[in-house]
Amino acid sequence: MIADKISASSRLRQADFEFGVATSSFQIEGASRVDGKQASIWDEFCRQPGRILDSSHGDVACDHYHRYEDDIRLIRELGFEHYRLSLAWPRLITESGRWNEKGADFYRRLLECCHAHGVTPNVTLYHWDLPASLQGAWLNRDTAYRFADYAAMAVKHLGDLMPRVSTLNEPWCSSILSYDLGYHAPGHNDRAEGLQAAHHLMLASGLGLQAMRAERSDQSLGLVLNFEALQARTEQDQSARDLVHAERIRFWMDRLFNRDPSPALMAQGRVDEQSGDRAIMAEPLDWLGVNYYTRSMVGAADNPRGYELTNEGETERTHIGWDIHPQGLTDILVELHQDYPLPPIYITENGAACDDVLEAGRVNDELRRRYFQGHLAAVDQAIEQGVDIRGYYAWSLMDNFEWAYGYTQRFGLVYVDYTTQARIPKASAMDWQRFLRTR
Repeated sequence: MIADKISASSRLRQADFEFGVATSSFQIEGASRVDGKQASIWDEFCRQPGRILDSSHGDVACDHYHRYEDDIRLIRELGFEHYRLSLAWPRLITESGRWNEKGADFYRRLLECCHAHGVTPNVTLYHWDLPASLQGAWLNRDTAYRFADYAAMAVKHLGDLMPRVSTLNEPWCSSILSYDLGYHAPGHNDRAEGLQAAHHLMLASGLGLQAMRAERSDQSLGLVLNFEALQARTEQDQSARDLVHAERIRFWMDRLFNRDPSPALMAQGRVDEQSGDRAIMAEPLDWLGVNYYTRSMVGAADNPRGYELTNEGETERTHIGWDIHPQGLTDILVELHQDYPLPPIYITENGAACDDVLEAGRVNDELRRRYFQGHLAAVDQAIEQGVDIRGYYAWSLMDNFEWAYGYTQRFGLVYVDYTTQARIPKASAMDWQRFLRTR
C-alpha cells in the first residue's frame, strides 16, 4: 500500500490532514469554444505545427465540461474530500473584459456539485490558459492588472463557493518555460523575456491577492510554486547549480518576502521593475502550495542561461523521463522552512507519468504506486523536521492533455479512454481508496 512507510502516529494519518486530487481546466475540460469562451494562448499554440508532440489539442480533452458530475462522484468514491481545480480565465472573461455569465454558470454548477458530494474545492485562478486577446501576454505589464480585475470578478461572483483560492499555478512554467525555453505557449526563446514575464506574473499574483481581499475577507488565499531537486554534476558545476537554484526557487521566494534576487540571475536580463512592485509582490499569503516531481543534474554551459540540465546514472525514471527522487522533496521543504518565515504548506501537485496499459479492464501502475509511497514518506519526514504541512494533492485525478506532450503521457490515478471517455481507476487509485478508509 502507498502508506506502508508511514508510521501509525504520522500526521498524515490524522483526519484533519487534507488529501485531494488535482486537475487543471485546459487539460480536462474540452468545450474549447462553448458558451462564449474565447480562445486561449494554448488554443493558438496547439495549432502551430511541431509544438505538440502528437499534434493534438484541448478541444475535447477529457470532456469534463459535460462529465463533471460523474468525475466529482468518482473523486468521492475514491475517498478524497478535497479537489484542486482551476478556472479558465478565457471562459469567464470576454474579449471586451466583461464577465461571461454562461461560463460562470458552468463553474457555479461544478463548485456546487463538489460541495454537494462532500468535496471541498481548492481553486486556482490561472493555470496557464491566458486569453489570447491580451496583447503582449505576460510581456505586457498591463496583463498583471487585467489579472487583478479577473480575480476580483471571480471572487465577487463565485467566492461563496471557493473557500481556498490560489492566484497562479507554477509561474516558472508561464515565464521561463514559455518565453525563455520555448516549450510552452507562446513558445519564445529569449532569456530576457522570460525574466520579464516572471516579474509580471509575480506582480499579478500580488495585485490579485489585494483585489480579492478588497472584495471579501473570508477566503484563504495562496500561490502555487513548482520546485525540483538540483544536483551539480561535478564540483566545477556548483556555480551553475546555484544559478538554477536562484532561478527556480530563490527568485520566487525572495519576491514573496521582499528580498533581493540573485544578482547573477538578474544580470541575464533587464526587468522593468517600478516603484512599489516589491511591496505588491510581497502581499502576505495565507498558505503556499508546493508542486514537486523530480530531480535534475546541473552542468555549466555556454548559453544565455549558463547551465544545462541532464538525467544521469541508474536512477529509476518515470515514463516522461524524470528522475524519481523523493528525498529531494524533503530537502526542499526543510530548506524553505529554515530560510523563510513560511505560511502553512500544501503539497498541491505530486505524481508520476507511467506507460499505463489497459488489460482486461485493469491498469497495474506499479511504478506510480511506489512513487506515491516514497513521496508520502518524504512529506512525513519533512513534517518530522518541523515543516508545517497541512495537505497533499496527487497529480492527477485522471489522464489528460499533458501540454507539449499532448496525450502521450498518463499521470492519472484514473485511466481515460479518449475514444469513449470511459474512466477506469488504476491500481494506484485503489491504493488511495484503501488508505483513506483507514484514517
